[in-house]
Amino acid sequence: ELLRFHTSKSGDEQISLKEYVDRMKEGQNDIFYITGESITAVSSSPFLENLRKKGLEVLYMVDPVDEYAVQQLKEFDGKKLKPTTKGRPGL
Repeated sequence: ELLRFHTSKSGDEQISLKEYVDRMKEGQNDIFYITGESITAVSSSPFLENLRKKGLEVLYMVDPVDEYAVQQLKEFDGKKLKPTTKGRPGL
């Protein structure tokens, strides 16, 4: 509950992992995220294209500690955290 992130759908608002899970699409089993230097950089990443087309929300992790935190967390509420930059997430 303490961790809050901007997302591909949250605009200026930051949401918690619980809020993300609560608004996941039916049948979605993973929490998708992307790391980068800024919201501007990650929001324009080509890695988001397929997920956007499917209407899936992606966490923007732009704080230097976020990448470390996600490596330690690995899952939340039974949902695995999946980077958008590895493999073919959401496909």
